[in-house]
Amino acid sequence: MILYTPLNEQEIFEDEDNSVYQFVTVNHATVKLRRDPGLNGYQIVHMTSTDPADYLNKELQPGTTYYL
Repeated sequence: MILYTPLNEQEIFEDEDNSVYQFVTVNHATVKLRRDPGLNGYQIVHMTSTDPADYLNKELQPGTTYYL
């Protein structure tokens, strides 16, 4: 079976604990956040957007700490 999707394999076939991850929309981009208790915030794991400029935005890069 072939899936044509912008989602990565981990989002389709999730084996992870969903309580640790949260999806948030920021400036028309969807980011997957992982709760990081050591930083008292969230760390961006994955970002999906239809706007190419969002991929150049340093605030939305994976590994960046995000506070809700």
